[in-house]
Amino acid sequence: MKSLVTIFILLSFGQLGLANMAEMRKKSHIEEFEGMPALFRAMSSSPNDGYTYNWTVVSFSTAGQPGSGPNCTVLYLDQCTSWNKCRQTCLKTGATSYRWFHDGCCECVGEQCINYGVNESRCRLCPEPGIEDEED
Repeated sequence: MKSLVTIFILLSFGQLGLANMAEMRKKSHIEEFEGMPALFRAMSSSPNDGYTYNWTVVSFSTAGQPGSGPNCTVLYLDQCTSWNKCRQTCLKTGATSYRWFHDGCCECVGEQCINYGVNESRCRLCPEPGIEDEED
């Protein structure tokens, strides 16, 4: 009987976790750094830092029209990461700020960005593949 209760509790928490995943993707923690813009530009010119993480580079015009303003460039780490690892990685890339989403997605933000980059979790492998499929 005790094992059935344990299984029921685990399944209940699993369902809550899946239901809350969509909400977690919308919540984030942000922080500004002094940053090193030249280092960030160099790091974002390559899709891989060569040591620890793979990332996706996203650039867009801050004025909303292509070519009409400076580009905002952000790096999304492909893998899920902890808040502290996100912060440390973004510091090492020379980012001027970062956004860590509560689903584990990490976004390092470049100097030309306003409002801490993009307020959307877009990491390729985070949350882990299959999590969203289970929500449906």
